Amino acid sequence: MEVIYYRSPNGNFGDDLNSVLWKALLRPACFEADDAVLLGIGSIFREDYLSAKSTDRKRVFVLGSGAGTGPLPSRWPNADWAVLGVRGPLTARLIGRPAAAMTDSAALLAAAPKLAPAGPKRNDIVFMPHYNSVEHSRWPELCRRLGMTFVDARWPVGRTLDRIARARLVLTEAMHGAIVADTLRVPWIPVHCSPAILPFKWIDWTRSLELKFRPIALPPSSAWEALKHIKIRTVDGANGMHRLSDSDDDLINDFFRRYGQMATDDLAPKKIVGGEPAKILQRTLSSFDRVFTDRAERALLAASKGQPFLSAEAIFAQRVDRLYAAAMKLEQTITGTLH
Repeated sequence: MEVIYYRSPNGNFGDDLNSVLWKALLRPACFEADDAVLLGIGSIFREDYLSAKSTDRKRVFVLGSGAGTGPLPSRWPNADWAVLGVRGPLTARLIGRPAAAMTDSAALLAAAPKLAPAGPKRNDIVFMPHYNSVEHSRWPELCRRLGMTFVDARWPVGRTLDRIARARLVLTEAMHGAIVADTLRVPWIPVHCSPAILPFKWIDWTRSLELKFRPIALPPSSAWEALKHIKIRTVDGANGMHRLSDSDDDLINDFFRRYGQMATDDLAPKKIVGGEPAKILQRTLSSFDRVFTDRAERALLAASKGQPFLSAEAIFAQRVDRLYAAAMKLEQTITGTLH
């Protein structure tokens, strides 16, 4: 069985969880079935991941994936695909399978104890931006100044898991920073730095656990980051969380405006400029960084004093039970064995 997921060339924690979670949860025999594919963690219920090339003559299983970052598969609806569960009620409604709403399959970490980091808790406050918000930012420096622990979503999975598991609080722009914190029962606070962050996937997940999504806005930490945000808004046309709506209809309609007849968007925003001109521009802009770092430092400190989130134990346990039952059904279907 091939596990389909987005593979960032630089690494991305949420997506890279696929490489360790399923092997810790499912029997090795599952991965010997070369006629099966699994769509797991990620906002990848979309055309380029479930294309004819990826799914032709394959048994297709979907467990815990979400929509929201690209057009739906052209081969959907498809009665031959086994949609065992999806990330949340927005994805479930979008694909016409309301009963399939569970929660993000990264919550299955709760059913894979050998992946849970061992050792004592620390008193750390972790800050984890989205992987696209790290380059040319000053967030690592600001965390050192504030005594916080900076976590880069591009780090290896084990290192990031360890930092989240030992924290007393996680501030995160990376959705799977929040999902894993919630799974490990560490309080978390959602923040957003970039206008490229899409509300659909966050609200899909938080609704799955009956939570409200109320992110705290953080200003850019450097002049280059500020320029990048201007470019994202004016050239790419992204508004991120600044036009956040609680209406399911608004979110579904926005999805179809973005992706109804459009070509698939790349998950990563395009660069402003590259090569030597970019280096010269960055050096020039860096002389203005102090204006941005001071403001960003104050905002990050204030965010750390906000009201943390944590899903209710009973709701979380019920969702994990459903995911686990679906995972065991997947294993039974592929291997022909009973539990």
